[in-house]
Amino acid sequence: MKGKWLLLILLVVPWLTLVKMDRHTFKRYLPVLTFSSLVIALISELSHKFTWWKVKTPLFPSLASDISFLFGPFFVINLWIFKFTFGRFWLYLSSNIVLDYLFAYPLTSLAEKLKVYRMVNMTRLQLFLLSVGTSVLNYGYQWFLNDMMRSKSPK
Repeated sequence: MKGKWLLLILLVVPWLTLVKMDRHTFKRYLPVLTFSSLVIALISELSHKFTWWKVKTPLFPSLASDISFLFGPFFVINLWIFKFTFGRFWLYLSSNIVLDYLFAYPLTSLAEKLKVYRMVNMTRLQLFLLSVGTSVLNYGYQWFLNDMMRSKSPK
């Protein structure tokens, strides 16, 4: 039961940071956030099949994706990173490298100690590289969307 409460808190608390975010920013990045969430859901499905990690007490046991992480900190942190760094790739990438490192090493160790999830057939280095690769894919997708919007706007 303790694990479910932690996951519920993990889902809800990040959204409290969006109180001051303007609606335009949210709408601007919603497509890439949706794309990114789908990519992570696919990775979660693969993780379930290959047992890369195991969530101890998921909020929704019938889903392979960990909803609390996917639509909690992952979604909201991605939004903030895009808001403050999009258009400056190296700042975006370095921000993601720092956050992905924190996720793969100290936060994963903490999650394992709290028995929220544990790594099984994936190393922390592999998790880190997968996270950084996903962030580069997300940036490319947002760049593509911006390019499409620019080409459709009236001159």
